[in-house]
This record gives sequence, C-alpha cells and structure tokens, in this order.
Amino acid sequence: MTAAAFYTGHVSHRRNSSPGHTLRYRLAYVLVDLDQLPEANRLSRYLGIGRSGLMSVVMKDHGDSRSNLAAFVRNLLRKHEVKEPAARIELLTLPRMFGYVFNPISVYFIYDRRGELHHVIYEVNNTFGERQFYLCPTLEERGVHRHSSDKAMYVSPFMNETGSYDFFMRPPAEKAALAIHYKDENGEEVLRAHLALRRKPVTDASALGILTQFPLMTLGVIAGIHWHAVKLLIKGAHYRFHKPRPAAAAVSLGRMPSRPLTGALEKEAA
Repeated sequence: MTAAAFYTGHVSHRRNSSPGHTLRYRLAYVLVDLDQLPEANRLSRYLGIGRSGLMSVVMKDHGDSRSNLAAFVRNLLRKHEVKEPAARIELLTLPRMFGYVFNPISVYFIYDRRGELHHVIYEVNNTFGERQFYLCPTLEERGVHRHSSDKAMYVSPFMNETGSYDFFMRPPAEKAALAIHYKDENGEEVLRAHLALRRKPVTDASALGILTQFPLMTLGVIAGIHWHAVKLLIKGAHYRFHKPRPAAAAVSLGRMPSRPLTGALEKEAA
C-alpha cells in the first residue's frame, strides 16, 4: 500500500420523496495513510499533506483539530471499546483546492494487522459548522461491506434530522464505491447517494492533471449545495429551519445489518 493515492469519479444523488430531484457531478478525492504522512507529503510537490499547497490535505480539517489525527482515531476506537487493533488507518477525503474545502463526508477505513477492514468512521459536516462521527462495524459479503446507523445530525433543510442510514461500500483498491440510503423515521426511503471512484497514483503529473480538471471543485461543492437547494425550493420542497448547536462533535455507533445481501443491493456498491 502506498502512503497516498488519488481517487477520481462521480457522485450522484436521487431524491425519492416528492418533489423528486437528481444530481450528478465529478469529484477528486485523496486517500491518505495516517501513519505515513511524511511519505505521502513527498509524493508530489503539488499536493501538500499536512501543509499548505495548491492542493492539500490539512489534518486540522478533521477529527477534533487539536491532536494527531491517527491518535484521535485510535483514542475514539478505545473509548468505544473496539477490540480489534487499528494497524492501518486510511482517510478518504476531498482535498483543499487553493486553500479552500468543504467536506460533506470523509471516510476513515480501519484495518487490523492482517489487512482486514473491521470498522469505518464517517465524518459528516453540514454547512452550519456542525460535525458528527458515525462509527460502524462492517459486515462483508461478496466484496461489499455493509452497516447501518441512526441519523444524528441535521444535514439538509429538505430532510428530517431523524431517520436512519444504510451504507454499502467497497473499500479503496483499484476502485472504490459508497452507497448511502437514507430512510425517514417511518422507514420510507427518501434519498439514495452513490459515489464511484477509480484510483490514480500521486505524482506531479497526476496532481497537475487534477488541478487542471477540477480547479474550482471545492468551491463547486458548496455552490452546488446552494444551487440545488434553490431548485428544490422552486419545486416546492418543504424547508426545515435549523438553529446550529455549537457543542463538540458527537459519535454515533453504527450496527451491522441482519438481513443477507441481495443482488440488487450488491449493485449499489459496484
């Protein structure tokens, strides 16, 4: 495993409740081994790991922003009595582009000494500056890892704060994929989101290519959120007002699903 890699691809959302709505756009992520930050930083002069740059992954953007990020993850696992060792921790996240980033979701992959994935942490941010961690054990079937969690944070003004998430994920290799199904408190599926990515090595050439292809990517993420909000308002979607809570980020504990994987669900993380 290398210290860092690029993952490029697309994200799509499909709103199932009325009014219906879909979106799809391209993104470029960075996968970083949190125990190999100096090595990752040396892979390209155009990608800064733990430092500023044209494109960068800055550790203070994640975790509690006060401690070593790998130590933060291991402390979180110990606090919640995860018995398996965190021999390798990888973070998949959007990089800063020209100093700016908004990360709706970043993913930590927790591996044991045999290289087996045993937990995933989803770090979710909203546009009000709030953050929630979802710590989920994984159940793997035919290459797809599954887990679920209750929804615990306001994310969209067009969805309830409560409900549940079902996750379907293929961890990073040559490809990576993540599907999220959101159900409301009545069990009705409201939204499906899907992320499909392909790996690229980190080199000067690949970093310049991403800077050329996605120069305004991170500004586009926040602009896209507001643009699609306007579209939903025009369509007549109900807007739910929210008063931000300044409390520290909380952790929600996920669970493994009980029902077996079906062919239709397997395609969600294809």
